[in-house]
Amino acid sequence: MSYFTNFPFTNYVFGNQPAPTVFQNMGVYVDLIDFAKDDAAFYTYYDLQNGDRPDQISQKLYGRPDLHWTFAILNDEIKIQGWPLSNTDLTAKVKKDYPNTTITTRTDISAKFKVGSTVTGSVSQTKGKVLRRRLDFGQIIVGQISEDNQITQTTDVKGYIKLELSDTNLRFTELSDWIITKAGVAVTAPTIVSGGAGYTFIEYNFGKSNANVEYVFNTKVIEKDKTLTFNAGEQITTIEDEVTQFAIVDSSVLEYNATHHYEDANGKYVDITPNAPFIQRISVELELDGATDTNVNNAVVKSISASTTLDYSANVTLTDIQKNIDKGFYTTTGSVLKATVDAYNDVINTDITKTLDGLTGMGGATDNDFGNNFPSGTNLTQLNSELRTELKAAVGVADTNTNSKYTVTVHMFFLIDNQLDAILSNNVFGAVYEYKVSSVKTFKVNYVSSGTATTSAQVHTKSSDAFTDIAVDLEAYIQANLSTFNPAVLTTVTYFNRATKSNDALRSIKVLRPSIIEQVVQTFNNVLIESQDFENGVGAASAGQSGSGNTTVTGASQPTTTLAGQTVTSSSAAAVTAATSGSGSSSSGGGYY
Repeated sequence: MSYFTNFPFTNYVFGNQPAPTVFQNMGVYVDLIDFAKDDAAFYTYYDLQNGDRPDQISQKLYGRPDLHWTFAILNDEIKIQGWPLSNTDLTAKVKKDYPNTTITTRTDISAKFKVGSTVTGSVSQTKGKVLRRRLDFGQIIVGQISEDNQITQTTDVKGYIKLELSDTNLRFTELSDWIITKAGVAVTAPTIVSGGAGYTFIEYNFGKSNANVEYVFNTKVIEKDKTLTFNAGEQITTIEDEVTQFAIVDSSVLEYNATHHYEDANGKYVDITPNAPFIQRISVELELDGATDTNVNNAVVKSISASTTLDYSANVTLTDIQKNIDKGFYTTTGSVLKATVDAYNDVINTDITKTLDGLTGMGGATDNDFGNNFPSGTNLTQLNSELRTELKAAVGVADTNTNSKYTVTVHMFFLIDNQLDAILSNNVFGAVYEYKVSSVKTFKVNYVSSGTATTSAQVHTKSSDAFTDIAVDLEAYIQANLSTFNPAVLTTVTYFNRATKSNDALRSIKVLRPSIIEQVVQTFNNVLIESQDFENGVGAASAGQSGSGNTTVTGASQPTTTLAGQTVTSSSAAAVTAATSGSGSSSSGGGYY
């Protein structure tokens, strides 16, 4: 390689050899090009195409293939990450790096499906071993369950032994879990000579003292490139601490195609709520004077509550939240909680009469809690139409309260995305109307989709049954439309996308301008040649060497060389200018260290 041709020689002791060997000093570094790379007068950009090799680009730019080493010096990213891969090689690498299956679930898995557990699909009957969990994305990374494979074999006359799998579709795995015995006694595996995990063979050296000795290997094997597939919507189970745990599969994809992260419009990472999309409830107790439009608009909000993000049947404690807000300890997040807290503060304020109009804009109020806290542009027309129709109907059949008015509690069920925003773009939501008929609590369930309300055939007398009824419809909608729920402002970035982006970022590289390449390379080599002459004249000084031997390095003084008539004793960009432009100004540069 031309880069090392003129490197100076030094005395180097290899291992424990008694005398040093004259060898090129690979630790020498000439900083000439480092200074040139920051001056636009010396470089231009070249856009690499798929499959371009460094030697090919060197030939194309400079008429010779051996100047590719200048690319690494000019481009720190290539120096660190290496030359960009071809599309074919990149795909192969990503598949090798991320070979498993990723299950995504909205089920809370913080305390279950732990690493090492075996999961089974209820429909697919696919089995896998939990390798990792990404709780912030609701992901369970699952790999193959290895199979036991016993091999009995005898070492050769030198103590070597090579195990080979006859089935080329199998690969050795989990080497640390192997049990190797000699005459029935477990022994420690020696150093691997070749092969190993991921291969069809493995070779050990037990030493000459163990020549012609029989060993029994209890190995682990997996199938090559086997894909584990779980069905969307199916239940997966595992048994942990003698308890069967469950989760619902939202999706199952190859690991490299799984979501690595989400980005906003500026390319910044964005946190998400892993159990989204989910169902969240707002319950409002209303008191109405009658069944006219005005009565509905002015229905008084007597109380309001909201469910947690994990359980639509469990309420958050608004009094505690408000106390923490007042102390500066808490900030409300999400459409439902924000709207509910704002309305709650009005409800508990005795100086304010909170109405349905002020909550949802039922009567046209522009300053309303839903409008202020739901995503910008949310259309509440369908929601208000549904509420108006059903509240009028409820008043027609409900008992009056002690004030000779009508008490109706509306439980509104909304779909929530992974930014905790309520989704009403397709007018999909649920409403359960609770009131008394002949002193018996009655729950009417309406599922609304695309402007059409469907009333449940069953009239419930328990809130739990009514809530489950509407949740089934909404969950079915979620399952059928999972891919549409990510907010439009977020971009899903898979492992493959991430690798591709990183690889593509390497394709635009700095290259020395063809008009100056020969001058720069000549100056580079002159520095190295004069460095060797300097060492030969001064002699060598012994210095410490990390490793088992000693090394020798040259004296501390910088060598000198002449660049375009200038005497060089230290490093600077000015020397590059002088060397390549013929400038007569005084400068120095091109040192090495």
